[in-house]
Parts: sequence; structure tokens; C-alpha cells
Amino acid sequence: MIAGGTRTGATTDVDIGSLYESSTTPKLARDQLPFVKTVALSVGIQGPVAGVIVGPAILASLVGGSGALAYLLGLVAMAFVAYAFIVFARSFNSAGSIYAFNSAALGPTYGFVSAWILLLVYLSFAAAVYASTADIAQTLFSSWGIHLGWVWFALGGFALTMLFAHRSIRLTTGVIFAVEGIAVMLLGVVGVAVIAHRGVTHSFSPTPFTIHGIGFGALALGVVNAFGAFSGFEGAATLGEESSDATRTIPRAIGWSLAGSALVYIVFTWIADNAYASPHALASDPAPFVHLADLYVGSAMGSVVNAAGVVSAFGAQLACVVAANRLIYALGRDVAPEGGAMRGFLTRIHPKFRSPTGALAVTAVVTLVALLAFSGEPSAVRALTLIVELGAYLIIVAYLLTVVAAGVWVARRDRRPAPLLALVLGTAVLGVVLYDTLHPFPPAPFNWIVTSAGAAVALGVAVALMPRVRRRLDASPLLSAARRTPRRSALGAQRG
Repeated sequence: MIAGGTRTGATTDVDIGSLYESSTTPKLARDQLPFVKTVALSVGIQGPVAGVIVGPAILASLVGGSGALAYLLGLVAMAFVAYAFIVFARSFNSAGSIYAFNSAALGPTYGFVSAWILLLVYLSFAAAVYASTADIAQTLFSSWGIHLGWVWFALGGFALTMLFAHRSIRLTTGVIFAVEGIAVMLLGVVGVAVIAHRGVTHSFSPTPFTIHGIGFGALALGVVNAFGAFSGFEGAATLGEESSDATRTIPRAIGWSLAGSALVYIVFTWIADNAYASPHALASDPAPFVHLADLYVGSAMGSVVNAAGVVSAFGAQLACVVAANRLIYALGRDVAPEGGAMRGFLTRIHPKFRSPTGALAVTAVVTLVALLAFSGEPSAVRALTLIVELGAYLIIVAYLLTVVAAGVWVARRDRRPAPLLALVLGTAVLGVVLYDTLHPFPPAPFNWIVTSAGAAVALGVAVALMPRVRRRLDASPLLSAARRTPRRSALGAQRG
């Protein structure tokens, strides 16, 4: 959906299907998703419940008792990135997300490379969450006396994900919303119980929001960790051709998903920081909220929290697959030759469910290969850590490219100082995050993952620079329409 309109700021929505009227490319179903189901995709990628079950322990090992502060600062840092996506989404939206956004600002090569990187993020995140789901499920089933290798649980989650991703987007996002909502409610029961019992040894206090004497470097490392936990809020942008009133719905979904997930992380980390006798005790517990559920509600509730983590992780892997499908579909529509077999396959749409089946097949193969490549790891946690790091490095680059593009977009179209300053600050924040992530250079095996990420980016650049690809990108109806959006529409246009 492209927002057009007059120079005064009034906008109208143009069906992307009409931009490809002369094309044989099948179209996604328009106006399928209200706000709730649009925001569900972003929240699903973030998977806040699955993350918060173990996240406070990881953060305690980095920043001691200042975990809630690290997440709060991470929210502030990520807000600059979210603003960049909102700036673009107020003007135009497509299944290609930052492909259209960044191309409109800095050209199709820049936009293609940005989308290529984000696609790799979603694919690696999906494969990583297969392992994450398996880890939580293995613990849950072991408590019931069922012992299987983690790979079998991962394969089961993969198969179930493909089944739901094949169905209509209304059903898929509804499932994501339901499983994450149930997981939040179950975790909330534990949080209330812990607060009612006032922790293990002391009363609840605001001290987790203070520095506790830790150094700037340690706090910065914690913020980088929190930054990664919040990533995925932009996933709603891949539903630009299927959301109702996309230029309103998607900016709201981006903002609310970041705020909602951050609230879950901040509140429950504050609870965990207070509930444990010391940061060391918290850091030593691999699943704090399972332990707290056992302690304050009962052993059965510990199993329930484990189950909540499984369904939250399942929602995350399903959301990542859906987002990857839409990106592959959008890139295939513009990059693959018109009338060719590759384009026909990448843009194939299910006649009933209107889901991208060709893109789903590519997503399935790539994520399954990525998972199986690490199936020899002794634990799901080890496989998860290695796979997710690739996406964690790449998403910072994708965000940085988008914030820079949004700054250029605003500078050219609306030179008000406040929006431009916000994007300049966002660029600086992301530069610090990237520096802290790569300096000092990660030791083995993570140095190989950084190298692989660099090679993947280089491959995307090489593809974008191929003469035939460049010609097709330059002729893209979508990118041409995006570049013609009126001035000031990106910054709070009047809604018609």
C-alpha cells in the first residue's frame, strides 16, 4: 500500500496490486488485518515471555542488580530506531518493508541490500527459535518423564510452524496473538504471586533502576543485550499489503509492540531482581521464573510457566517465518525476471489462503538447513546461541541503514529540526551499539559468525550490482510510486 496525496499532507491509499496490473504476479489479499492482528506479528517476533523467562538471569550476569535499568535504557535507544520505521510507514507500506522504505530514500541498490540483510535476520531468528522452543520443551517434557533429544522437539516445532504459516494470514496472526497473550497471562500470575510474597529476603524497591556502582562498559553491554531482546518490532511492516488502513495501522503496531514488549521485560526483570537474594543468585538460575513459580505458586505452576515459554517461542518462530515469506515474495516480485520460472515460484500464492507458498518453501528449506547444520551441538542452548548471533549482528546493520535512510528522507522532504535531530541521535546510538557489539572483536566461534555475516552482506551487494538486477530494480513500479510520495506525508499527514 502506497500513501499518496496532495502537498498539503492529505493522503490516499493506492492498491499495490494496481501498480502491477500488467504483471502476471499473484497478489496478496488486501485489508485482511486489523490493528490487533498486525501488532501480533511484531510482538510474536519479539517473543517477550520466552525471553523474560531466562533474560533476567543473563542480564544479571552482565550488569548485576541493574537489569531493569539496562532494559529501560535499551527501550530509549530502540525508540530512535522505531521512529525511523514510523516515519516511513506513515507514507507507504509494502510486503517488502525496508526494501521500499530505504529504496525511496537512497535508491534501489541501498534498499535491496537493506532488505536482504533483514531477510537473513528473520531466517536466522526462525532457525534459532526452533532450537529455543526445543530447549524449553525438552525441560517441560523431561518433568513428565519423557526424554528426547532436542533436535526432535525442534523438528516438531518446525513442522507445526510450516502448517500454520501455510494458512491464511488472519488465522496465522490470530494464533500468534493468542499464544503470546496466554503466555503473558500465565507469567503475570507468577509475577503477582512473587510481589504478594515480597520476594525471598527483602522488600521490593526501585534499586534495580539504579547503577549499583557498575562501570559504564558493563552497563553499555547490558543495554546492547536489551537492544537485542526488543528487536522484531518492525515485523509489522511486512504486512503492509494485508493490513487495513496500513498507513495508520502499521506505525501504531510498531510503536505499541516495542512499548508492550519492553514493559514485559522491564517489569518482570524488576520482579526477578528483587526476588533473588543477590545478583549472583539470579545469574546462577537458568530459568528464574520457573523457579519462582515453583517457590511461590507450586510445582505445577513451574510446569505451566515452562509451557508458556514453549507457546511464546512457537509464536516467535511462526512470526519470523511469516515476515520472511513476505520479504521473499516482495523481492521476488521485483528482482526475478517477468514471466520466468523463478518469479513464478517466488511469488506463488495459495488460491484459497492467499499466503505466499513459494516463498514459504524457500523459508522452510533455508531455516531447516540452518537448524540441521547445528544439530550436532550437545544442547539446544548452544545451537540457539550460535544461530541467533548471526541475526543479532545483522539486525543492527539493518536498523542503522534504515535510520540513516529515514534521516535522508526527512532532510529532503521536511526539514523541521526535531525529527531530523531524533534520527541523527538514532544514528549515533546505533553506531555505539554496533561498536560495543564488535569491539573487542568476538572470540571464536563468534568471530566466524561475524565473518559469515560480513560475507552474507557482501553477497547481497553483489546481487544488487548485477546489471540485470539493477535494471529490474530501477523499473520497479513499487519503488517508483514510493519515490513519488508527497512532501511532509511521512511526518504526521492528515488522515483522509
